[in-house]
Amino acid sequence: MTNNETSPSANNLEEARIFLDSAEIDGWLTRDYRYTNPVFEAALGLHIENLTRPVWLWIPANGEPSILAHEVDIGRFPQGPIALVPYGSRNQMVEALKQILNGAKTVAMEYSPLYELPRVGRVDAGTIELVRSLGADVVSSGDLIQHATERWTPDQLQSHFLAVEALDKIVIQAFNYVGENIRWALTEHDVAEHIRGKFDQAGLEFDDGPVVAFNSHSADPHYDPKPSNSAVIRREGWLLIDLWARKKSDPNAQRNISADITWTAKLGKPPSNKHQEVFRAVTNARDAAFELLENRVLEGDNPQGWEVDRAARKVIEKAGYGDHFVHRLGHSLGHEVHSNGVNLDDWETHDTRTVINGVGVTIEPGVYLPEFGVRSEVDVYLGEDGPEITGNLQTEIVQIETS
Repeated sequence: MTNNETSPSANNLEEARIFLDSAEIDGWLTRDYRYTNPVFEAALGLHIENLTRPVWLWIPANGEPSILAHEVDIGRFPQGPIALVPYGSRNQMVEALKQILNGAKTVAMEYSPLYELPRVGRVDAGTIELVRSLGADVVSSGDLIQHATERWTPDQLQSHFLAVEALDKIVIQAFNYVGENIRWALTEHDVAEHIRGKFDQAGLEFDDGPVVAFNSHSADPHYDPKPSNSAVIRREGWLLIDLWARKKSDPNAQRNISADITWTAKLGKPPSNKHQEVFRAVTNARDAAFELLENRVLEGDNPQGWEVDRAARKVIEKAGYGDHFVHRLGHSLGHEVHSNGVNLDDWETHDTRTVINGVGVTIEPGVYLPEFGVRSEVDVYLGEDGPEITGNLQTEIVQIETS
């Protein structure tokens, strides 16, 4: 185990039961093999090291949960509220699985019909066939995952506020750093290293990134500046910075929540009419998406993920840049910067999961022309009083003086 956690999350288990009961699903069967399904760990609420064989977690709507694990691995799980069921051979595993399912007719798993939602589809077809052979109808756990594992606790919300406040400061510091050191032929990678140093000073951790993209590199939504490919940042040009991080983990606390923002700046001369036009299209789309989300939530009719994407995409299409908005509007935000809840997506997928209260998402429309790209990204938390943008909102292009 890691993070000094000694027992599964009772809250996750109880929230799962509540959803299962309301959806008339007999239980949730989440299965992992060599850490290929992060939902297993999220549902369990802790990380177990060195699991080498298939492991199953069964959470019935009514009854006590069970963990089915191989004899060589089962000793790694803590003794506690979840019954531990060992198996040795494959035949023993199948028989034990049949016993713990106990005649369940409808079972939720990490399965997405026709692979519509890749973030949900974590279980292979053979596993689905096995469970069906035991008499169960397998349904998607997509909405269940959100309810049980993606809603933030008050402590997690505070960890997010700390992270986004730090990122808001660091991105402006990074733009200032560029302006102050422009004569030294800074590269994109140099600025990324500067930002990573600021993360460490602010008590933040990160898995990868940030994006620091100058001129045409900003037309690549996921540009990754390396020493070998970085451009020198000149006195005249366009700069996009996308940065994400979370508060460094406290061994005795819940997993902290990430923040993720994107800002853009113009170096040298003021932004051109084209820069301004594209920036306005993007920020208007961002604001239209938030307005739809806010209105629908306050009306008690939370939208599905695809609907929020569509609201933003219509604005960019009307401005004439629809062909250059080449990714979904936003993603689920959790401990991992791209988490397992609903995405705001009617492009890469048609995400029919509801944007439920208690979760976080990003809103980040973008327009990517050959010569430059614009993205404006904010984080949104759906609290008891409705959605809120948790950090600063970029309303004007940052001007970096280089003379």
